[in-house]
Amino acid sequence: MTFPFRKIFFASSLLVFTLPALVSSEVELVDPVSIDRAANAMVVTADPYATEAALEILEAGGNAVDAAIAAQWVLNVVEPESSGIGGGGFFVYYDSKSKAIVTFDGREKAPARAAPKMFLDEEGNPLPFYPDRITGGLPVGVPGTLKLLKRVHERFGSGNLRFEKLFAPAIELAEEGVPVSKRLAEAIQEEEGRLRQFEASRKIFFHPDGSPLRKDDILVQKDLARTFTKIAGEGIGAFYEGEIARALVNTVKYAPVRPGFLERTDLAFYEAVERDALHGTYRGHDIFTMGPPSSGGVALIEILNILENFSLIFYGPTPDSFHLAIEAQKMAFDDRARHLGDPDFNKIPLKKLLSKDYARKKAQSIKFEEVKEMDSPAEEASLSALGNTSHISIRDSAGNLVSYTTTIEHVFGSAMVVDGWGFVLNNELTDFDAEPGFEGLSGVMPKGHVLASAVPKTLKPNAPGPEKRPRSSMCPVIIFKNGQPFLIAGSPGGSLIIPVVQEIVTNLIDFRLPLEAALSVPRFAARGSAVEVESDFLKDSGAIDNLKRRGHRFVLRKPFGNAQAIAYEKNGGTFVGVSDPRGDGSAKGT
Repeated sequence: MTFPFRKIFFASSLLVFTLPALVSSEVELVDPVSIDRAANAMVVTADPYATEAALEILEAGGNAVDAAIAAQWVLNVVEPESSGIGGGGFFVYYDSKSKAIVTFDGREKAPARAAPKMFLDEEGNPLPFYPDRITGGLPVGVPGTLKLLKRVHERFGSGNLRFEKLFAPAIELAEEGVPVSKRLAEAIQEEEGRLRQFEASRKIFFHPDGSPLRKDDILVQKDLARTFTKIAGEGIGAFYEGEIARALVNTVKYAPVRPGFLERTDLAFYEAVERDALHGTYRGHDIFTMGPPSSGGVALIEILNILENFSLIFYGPTPDSFHLAIEAQKMAFDDRARHLGDPDFNKIPLKKLLSKDYARKKAQSIKFEEVKEMDSPAEEASLSALGNTSHISIRDSAGNLVSYTTTIEHVFGSAMVVDGWGFVLNNELTDFDAEPGFEGLSGVMPKGHVLASAVPKTLKPNAPGPEKRPRSSMCPVIIFKNGQPFLIAGSPGGSLIIPVVQEIVTNLIDFRLPLEAALSVPRFAARGSAVEVESDFLKDSGAIDNLKRRGHRFVLRKPFGNAQAIAYEKNGGTFVGVSDPRGDGSAKGT
């Protein structure tokens, strides 16, 4: 979809020109893992191997799309806990020639035999989220990554590099082996109990003596190299209809833990979808992101629309601005729970949720000295906010832009590896609401079968169902100012992705922080009644006491988010890439 860019002025944004730019001297910053500046091309990913592979593709005549695809397959090798061929993702692309923004939906789908009560026990209660609901065959959705990237390549690849050639860097690394990163080692340790339940998973992530792989051990993945080689030689049909498909379905249907209902027809009929980009504005900037079935873009734009009614630059990074952002996040998460799901199965009130008038009314309900109570349901999320999901940001020499978020959902997804083929399967169906109805359920699910005759009286938009795509929180963004690129960004983190991306945007636009600072400052998230914060956020006791007096409650979390971002310098001639200090990624330009 092509959007006519235009210069937009807001009364609140005029303060930017009358007040001095805020500096970061009051905030103790963490040095980013990787930062680089360039005037030609830039790649930022969650791992140095993936960044190098993407740059090699660019140097070989590929474009941003080609480079992102090669980076994805390398990420499958070096951080198999986060993304890969067994998962799905969302791809946002800006084509510099046509000036068009195009978005692609490679979200996993539920099998045709899925049903609203699939995650309830025989008494009608939700299965415990961790580890029961997320482990084994039941939560596995039809993987979309391969068809997503094939479709993007057909539409926007450079034409200089065939799709099969883009597997080459990953095949080499999988064959020869790579050192286990600190993050992968920690993920194996955290998920050791789940991984040990499956022989094929033990074969890859544990030594023959049964001990888990440690940092700097060499991870060799011959089976994954075989998978990539077969697809490169025979095409994607080998995965969706051939020998790999048969093994994948058998892994799910005959899983030793909670067998699932995936059939070969589910794989064969899966398609990635091209969808209209979601467009919003914030203080003279045009924001383009992914729409439903992801909730990330809708929630991001709603939060920013609410905050646009306040001059955050006047307040600065103070308890007042934090209070406003917290209240706006809560409101957006409440709407997310009530309205968002698969757009192919639900009538979603997008026009209302993205309306400036709607946001203005929300803003008017915020009180500066007290907390607005919300009755939205509690947010269930993965225990780790760092290792689940990955993001790739790329700008090539022609000015094409990629913002691509990719996932297998929880760390190590379902914890199941497809035996003989070496890739981890997602557990994406746990992104559905386990309790599918707004009202009570009648009847009991038949023992051993997911198809229940009794259904909720009123289904939630994100209730499980046959061939539905579960609601996501991924939020790949490309932002323009006055028609020129301003920011490419995205992050992992489950539903924490939404506040991570929003805070990067407000740090850049409202508080005038440089990109490295915007990614480094302590984060907070208000997905429900409590505010989840990183430990450094609590260091300013005066600010915390101020917020507590207003009624805010705080819950300490491990560092969350692992953003990969590119921002354009004010002079317009160079851009900077930054990889989040919470991860071990790499930014590198030419």
